[in-house]
Amino acid sequence: MPVRHYPTLHNYVEANRRTTPEYDDVALELLEGALPPDLVGTLLRNGNGHFEQHGVLYDHLFDGDGMVARFVFDGQTVRYRNRYVRTDEFVAEEQAGRMLYRSFGTNLPGGLRTNFLKTKFKNTANTSLVQHGGQLLALWEGGLPHALDPATLATRGRFDYGGVLRNPFSWLDRRITPELPFSAHPKVHPTTGVLHNFGTVAGTQHRLVLYEVSPTGEARLAHALPMPEATFAHDFVLTESGHQIFFLTPVAFDVLRAFAGLTSPAASIKVNPAQPTQIIVVAPDGTIHRLHTEFGFAFHFVNGFQDADGTLVADALLLGNYPDSASIKAYLSGHLPDDQPQARFVRFRLDLAAGTVARQSLADCEGELPEIHPDRVGRPYRYAWTIGRPPAHPLPLLDHLLKLDVQTGEVRHTYAPDTLCSEPVVVPRPGSIAEDDGYLVYLRYSAPDDATDLIVADAADMRLLARLRLPHHIPLGFHGLWLK
Repeated sequence: MPVRHYPTLHNYVEANRRTTPEYDDVALELLEGALPPDLVGTLLRNGNGHFEQHGVLYDHLFDGDGMVARFVFDGQTVRYRNRYVRTDEFVAEEQAGRMLYRSFGTNLPGGLRTNFLKTKFKNTANTSLVQHGGQLLALWEGGLPHALDPATLATRGRFDYGGVLRNPFSWLDRRITPELPFSAHPKVHPTTGVLHNFGTVAGTQHRLVLYEVSPTGEARLAHALPMPEATFAHDFVLTESGHQIFFLTPVAFDVLRAFAGLTSPAASIKVNPAQPTQIIVVAPDGTIHRLHTEFGFAFHFVNGFQDADGTLVADALLLGNYPDSASIKAYLSGHLPDDQPQARFVRFRLDLAAGTVARQSLADCEGELPEIHPDRVGRPYRYAWTIGRPPAHPLPLLDHLLKLDVQTGEVRHTYAPDTLCSEPVVVPRPGSIAEDDGYLVYLRYSAPDDATDLIVADAADMRLLARLRLPHHIPLGFHGLWLK
């Protein structure tokens, strides 16, 4: 697997290796432009606070302890606070001063002798956030969410929805997976306010479990669907019509090898591109539909909806192959494989009556971490914003910010050399009607300055409106949300 060194990526990784201090309610310095007076609310972001644990460099991008950043906008200033999520594992490792737990992509140092039958994995609480039913939760799809204080970001503790996320299956299943996983990409139905989510549960019978949480926070396990393998699935689609769409790609954990300690869970993943992807659609009345399409893996879906003719639409950022652990490890060492797969915008049209799946390309570019107007989730939409790469860009890095018109295929992009951007969160302008009448708020790492800036841009043309400097460098993280 040929790899190439890229200085920008190497500088970014070096900065991320440093443990990040925590700040309380500090005003950010405005370096450029002006804050829009009508941009009032709070941006929350979650992600890995570092890529190492007491001198041990993680092997996987998903393994760092979750650190939540909070930016409060009042139309004139932005005040900043950040806190690590105090998971039980984080607290224990900080007290011990050493790495104590296996994680998604990294085993403990010492080989099989130190990892054999170590089946308690670190809950990193590092992927995303949701505020629903009176709770602010830090999410990690391998285990329980963690409840946070929305003002101070203090960790209130592990949150299991009154026991709903405790494994209800056989005694042995409970030994294998005592806590039901709760995906990092829940969806709130745009009219009912019900939160829908899922988890893939390893056990004597692998299962896809589906949850529903009422607007007031009462949860129930709505479905438990058998799966032949411990499939890795990160995201799903919820439509306003009430359909839930899951893509179960033949990308699955080797549970025995991972639990025995022979390898990390991530490194145990088996990929079979000769097998098709199974698409499971759960209809509003609970009917289960199963369709199939050619192999392809999607970490993230852009959006989905039911068309006027009844066809279901699911827009994905589709990879031709799953990025293996060796590729991720190369990334964390400042290198990228020359053949590193990147995701492309693909639309799937599902005809449940005919049992058919059609696909089409939406754009000739690469992207990840997609965001849309929050009121268009589950509904027909026009625009998506992502980090990405236009076709002519010479570096295999997603170092541009893209805006895609899914109706015309037109792509706009913005780029600043030697920088990397986080996921762009979309904030509609108060009283706006047009779908792209609003703001993008995101973090941008500047390699020459070894610093992180908070950027406010116009969503329509992605023109920079304001740039503010954080008091320290922080990793760009994964996902965030805007609270009014």
